[in-house]
Amino acid sequence: MGLKISRLFAIPLIFSYFLFEINNEFNYVSANVKNSPANKNDLDLYHGMGVSFLCNATRKGFDLDFTKTLNVASTTFASVVSQKHGGRIIERKKEQKVDMKQLQFIASLQLVESALKICPDNVPEKVEKEFKIETERLKKLQGLQK
Repeated sequence: MGLKISRLFAIPLIFSYFLFEINNEFNYVSANVKNSPANKNDLDLYHGMGVSFLCNATRKGFDLDFTKTLNVASTTFASVVSQKHGGRIIERKKEQKVDMKQLQFIASLQLVESALKICPDNVPEKVEKEFKIETERLKKLQGLQK
């Protein structure tokens, strides 16, 4: 039982340590250099790490709460973009500042979408239904804005 509990705490700590340790080393070396905005490769890396964490932490044997784990992964994603890239991303070849709450929401949707492909047995039905509702809502909103 003690080993299981230590594994539950180890996964988020290792994940967070890896992301923030890289950031701390980068900031130390380039303290006076302006952080560059997150590009597609950066965002893909953070997304891949997030979905890996989400699938591993919620698999049978670990059984962490999916919603809470998703929140940790999406919050970490947004925090890294904020701290390492100054909250800026490159989208459609333009640099832009992103709202961290919106970024966390979009990251959550993208992580659920990937989890449904990679580890569908880990995703609760309620989360899958909410995902479908939100993606339909976003499609309608995007259709109105065009």
